[in-house]
Amino acid sequence: MSVWRPWDADDNEYEQRSLIRELIPASLRAPVLAWIRMQLRPTGAYAHIDMSRVHDLQSALQIDFRLQKRYVEADDMLSTITQKGDQFIARVVDYFLSYYTTDHLGRAPSEVDSLRRHFDNAASSAEIALQNGVFRLRRRTTDGIEELAEASAQSTSVLAGQHLRKGWVEAYALSPNTSLVMSEAIKAVEAAAHPVVSPKATKVRLGMITQAIKDQTGWTLAFPNRDDGHPDHKAVLVGMLETLIVAQADRHGGASPSVLEAQGHVQLASILVQWFSTGVVRRDTTST
Repeated sequence: MSVWRPWDADDNEYEQRSLIRELIPASLRAPVLAWIRMQLRPTGAYAHIDMSRVHDLQSALQIDFRLQKRYVEADDMLSTITQKGDQFIARVVDYFLSYYTTDHLGRAPSEVDSLRRHFDNAASSAEIALQNGVFRLRRRTTDGIEELAEASAQSTSVLAGQHLRKGWVEAYALSPNTSLVMSEAIKAVEAAAHPVVSPKATKVRLGMITQAIKDQTGWTLAFPNRDDGHPDHKAVLVGMLETLIVAQADRHGGASPSVLEAQGHVQLASILVQWFSTGVVRRDTTST
């Protein structure tokens, strides 16, 4: 996130300006509504909006604006959208963003770039990103987190990388399916750990992998420890794996995970995927 820094701002002020805030901060509301107004394509002296755009919006968001008039003014439509709250405003922005793609040089349209600068400078909890060839609104990640996810995905097998990327995209979607995030993250770890822990098995689950590590001697991490054997790296690894397993309580009738839990889940999975894929998780067979 690149927040504009005034020439006379010290580090403390800049840190405050960069804090991630609510979805639509007060300073962001006016430019966002102006951008939506432009997407509604008002024309003529009375600023009547393009009703085909409104009908498309209704179908996509599965909502009936109950517009009885043949001609609707842009300001009235904006008022209707605003009354439904910030989450709905963000969904409208997300829908209209999905119309935009990059040009042949990979550049974003000026309409997208201008809105992206507003979201960044206002330190919104959402950001604009290119996903599957189109621009979308997603939950903002802390600088460096996305790079960690991509490094993890590239360090492992194609299958594990596919599951990990799918989990990350879903975790930071505007309205994520948190159960899907959990299952994709676990599948990514299973795909990365399988050839390390149980290479001869045809199909293993994370619980089986974790139990195998617990039952076998020699499993550790490629980190130093003290002369007294602490920290216990095998216990650390098992604890991380069991955290993933226990967190997926909704598979057994429990409540669906929160967005924060799902995001933490896929972050933890990213670390484990990279550890299993790069040799950080290893077994000293001389101790068996």
